[in-house]
Amino acid sequence: MFSLNTVLFVCAIFAVLYAPRAFAWFASLFPQKRLYNDKKNKLALFIPARNEGKNIIPLLESIKAQTYDADCFDTFIAVKDPEDPVYEYAKIVNAEVYCDVTQTCKGDCTDYTFKKILEKYPKKYDGFIIVDADCLLEKTFLEEMNNAMASGADVINAKKRVRNYYQDGGKNSNLVTACNGLIWTFMDDMGNRFRSDHNLTTMTVTTGILFTRKVVEEMNGWCYRKTLTEDMEFCHDSILKNRKCFYYSYAMIYMEEAPSLAETNKRRSRWMHGLTHSNYIYFADLIKNRQNKPVVNFYFMFSLWLVYLFVATLIGMAAINLVCSALAIGFGEPVNWEYVISAGAAVFAIYAAFFILTAVALFINRKDIKLTKLGFLAVLFVHPVFYMGYIPIVAKAIVSKNDKQWDAIARVQTDSSEVFSE
Repeated sequence: MFSLNTVLFVCAIFAVLYAPRAFAWFASLFPQKRLYNDKKNKLALFIPARNEGKNIIPLLESIKAQTYDADCFDTFIAVKDPEDPVYEYAKIVNAEVYCDVTQTCKGDCTDYTFKKILEKYPKKYDGFIIVDADCLLEKTFLEEMNNAMASGADVINAKKRVRNYYQDGGKNSNLVTACNGLIWTFMDDMGNRFRSDHNLTTMTVTTGILFTRKVVEEMNGWCYRKTLTEDMEFCHDSILKNRKCFYYSYAMIYMEEAPSLAETNKRRSRWMHGLTHSNYIYFADLIKNRQNKPVVNFYFMFSLWLVYLFVATLIGMAAINLVCSALAIGFGEPVNWEYVISAGAAVFAIYAAFFILTAVALFINRKDIKLTKLGFLAVLFVHPVFYMGYIPIVAKAIVSKNDKQWDAIARVQTDSSEVFSE
């Protein structure tokens, strides 16, 4: 069985191994340098909109309100149903609508639409931007994405905020949305900012993201459809192809969070299955890769596996201690409190690690998180438990086959189509 000292030793080893990643959490405490672009790039804004209905209207209104010159961008929408009402809503921004009746995932409609754009408008667009239909754009989003192109990057990630805080007086914001919304802080402010500053491959989410024409032509559309998370496939392959990635915090997009735990877990499960299986697909090639600071890139790309190992080790130790103690009691031995306490300490160590992560995230992104003081305290203590909910999801993703079903996520019904501005 395992003693308390063993638990502490495991925690110490993990702290050392994870220290570089933890150091990166604080990069966004320093203002990012603003970029300005004299060139007005021509942009193609693409919206995957399968069965979105009226949910797409607020996004279209936010596109209509963009400060970027309307002559410098066009909007394209992809649907699955030729009778989709989005055909009518698209008139709000004079968008072109393409219907891909065979699509089974986001990657399919992205490939279909990008190929149509390349065929119909060869060499017209300098950048291709993907935005999901449940998002909203800051008024300056396209203007700032154009500014970010002055970086010379092949891929540009925007900053993601939680839409629920800002719309309808926050009525669709609750403890679930607040807890799950921290994922964007972890990814952007505590991850992509450091990676971008050090010319590392950023964590990709295919919404609020720009690809240069060179990248889209290289892919001849969109070629990543092996898993549920085509964005992680792109991310891993970007290391192999030495693509320059950039995160720009001044280009902002608002992400909708599902207010129910069931819908949130559906999204978490889909994400982790895709992420894990993308790891499997690209692991060997990434090991062989010798481009663009491979060791550092590899470490940051797979640092989550350190967390998996840490959690699995402590859970295993706790389980063994409890089982052995129970067996001893069954044979008439007295309760061995040392091992019961050690088991509890192992579980608490997981909670404590996630508590520290939560506290840092709430501090770093405190200006974007619209909560009362009581709300901040609730998230501080509840989010570590919420995050521990990933444990069975990740365990299933690691051992199961890749489920490629593209389940719809319930949309939040909003009362307004207000457009946000700093």
